[in-house]
Order: sequence, then structure tokens, then C-alpha cells
Amino acid sequence: MNDDLFKRILVPIASPDDAEATARALRPHLDADTTLIVAHVTQGTASETAIKTGRDQFTGATYEKFVDILYRDDLQFEWTTLEGREVAEALVDAVDIVEATLVAFTPRDMDTWERTIAGDPGGKLIREADVPVMVFPNQQA
Repeated sequence: MNDDLFKRILVPIASPDDAEATARALRPHLDADTTLIVAHVTQGTASETAIKTGRDQFTGATYEKFVDILYRDDLQFEWTTLEGREVAEALVDAVDIVEATLVAFTPRDMDTWERTIAGDPGGKLIREADVPVMVFPNQQA
């Protein structure tokens, strides 16, 4: 297997519950020296995705939940807030900007109506990302 594939993993998280589900799903699959680029997407109006690095007050509890479950001395964490019109579009744009080698997420709880309105962000991400996308089952759903 290509070791570089798991070097820089872009991990979108939406809430503390989502952060917990995603961290628990990822935990058994992480190798030493992996960098996790933990991203939260906020609604923006500009045509291009904007990126702010670091933690902000809004996402603090979400990031804390993620780190509490995954903290290991051999993992590196980067924090980013993405601002974009659509979640999937912002994540696809961010792949190149943050030099991600993989995107990993757990599916969000969405009924058919919500998925139709949101445009199935997970499916769009899988189809449009320039790197492999791994979808881990949400064990808490």
C-alpha cells in the first residue's frame, strides 16, 4: 500500500457528535506520523473557498471532542475553518490548498429530503475530489 496516501488526511467535522463519530471510526486506521487536517465548513457567499487556519471559538468544542478521542504523540493536527457556498465544494477546493492526500469522513444523518436540498454533499465530494475519499460507517447512527 502507498504510505503517502495516509500522510495528510483532510477530515471534515460538523459538530461535537460528528467529531466523536468520525474520531472513533478513524482511530483504528491511523499510522504514526499521520497529519490530520481537521476542517469545519461555514456558509460563505464568495465564489471561491476561503480558509482560516487555527481554532476558533465556534468550533472549539467540536475540535476538543475530536482530540480527546484521537490524541496520540505520533499524530499531528492542523485546524482549519473553510468558508464556502457548499460543503462539498469547499472541501474539494481545500484538498489542493492544504495538500491533502486523502479525505476521510463518516456520513451525516440526513433524510432523503435533507439530502436532496443539500445536494448529497458526501456523494459530490466522492465524485469531485482529486484524491481518494474514504467513507467510514457511523457506528453511532
